[in-house]
Amino acid sequence: MSVGVDDEVLGTGSIGAVDIPSCKPPIEVLTGNGECLVREYQPGAAASETAADSLISTYRDQRKAEQAVTKQLSNSRYPCALYWETDTSVGNIHWNDLFTHLRVEYSPFLQSWTVVPKADHFMYCSVYDFKQACRLAKKIQKEYNFKHLELCSRAGAVEKVIDHRFLRQSITESGVQFNP
Repeated sequence: MSVGVDDEVLGTGSIGAVDIPSCKPPIEVLTGNGECLVREYQPGAAASETAADSLISTYRDQRKAEQAVTKQLSNSRYPCALYWETDTSVGNIHWNDLFTHLRVEYSPFLQSWTVVPKADHFMYCSVYDFKQACRLAKKIQKEYNFKHLELCSRAGAVEKVIDHRFLRQSITESGVQFNP
């Protein structure tokens, strides 16, 4: 799913455009009825409402499910995994290393602001205006579920960090109810 980066950037001073990789939703791990269900995150769906195309796998043992999800995160473009304790309580979130930091940083070589994952060699976009780069980066963070968005100065120092909405809402804290 596109975040509209190509359309917005191309009309306003883009240096270049490359098709951005497709984004995947987070993985969610639901335990109940003697099995562990691993599926793509479905906002608003209950554990009993699993669409066939979103189901990744099922396990009888929660430990095996956790091992499989860890492997799935490291071998795929899934951004994170939500481990549900109850229907409205997330016990933990594990992040794919490629999706922990997205940065807006200045490239002296391109003489523009770039939006790049810190742990990857892919550049989402490159624009001349810092504010436009920040707007695009926020859209990319939301669409691709990056854990942190770092806004850097021209010299490269991190000036501001914007956390993912799951972290801002503190969905893993004790007693917090999270409506999927």
